[in-house]
Amino acid sequence: MKRFSIIFGLSLILASCSTTSSEPTQNQFAITLTDVFKHQHSSSIFQFELITKELSNVKDKERLAYLSGMIDSYLIPNPLFLPSIIFTNGETKQIIADEQLQSEIVILYQNKKEYLKKIQSLVNENNIKEIQGKQDELKRLSQLMERINDDRLFSKDKQKVDSYKKDLETVIQAFPK
Repeated sequence: MKRFSIIFGLSLILASCSTTSSEPTQNQFAITLTDVFKHQHSSSIFQFELITKELSNVKDKERLAYLSGMIDSYLIPNPLFLPSIIFTNGETKQIIADEQLQSEIVILYQNKKEYLKKIQSLVNENNIKEIQGKQDELKRLSQLMERINDDRLFSKDKQKVDSYKKDLETVIQAFPK
């Protein structure tokens, strides 16, 4: 009986390992890469939006400690890693976004990272007054992130892409210099 179980188990494993595919490998790669980028991009924007929204309403040092952890978790992985790989690889460059948007997306990621680094120093100093002084700026950035957290970046529709470009430019300009 034990032998039968082992043989049956191995046959199930071998049967599930099929070499045939419903799509060519290249197409599977493109879909996977696009999906990974969409998820990472959307998550990054949402996380930045959440941090800036919470910071705009901060009232006490306990909340600052929590937000410090959120900022740390945002900054630990390099937020420019995936876009830079995709936009520098000749094959993947065209899958993700309109060429004109590629440099602006990298600028957005750089701006978010640099902005949170500056805010992080205020948070680490427990400087609630200065953070509260940036309340309008933080609220505006949070609200603008909502405008660009959608699929227009990946659209084939020129009107949608143009609309995204306009919103993205507004977001980039909203970051303090």
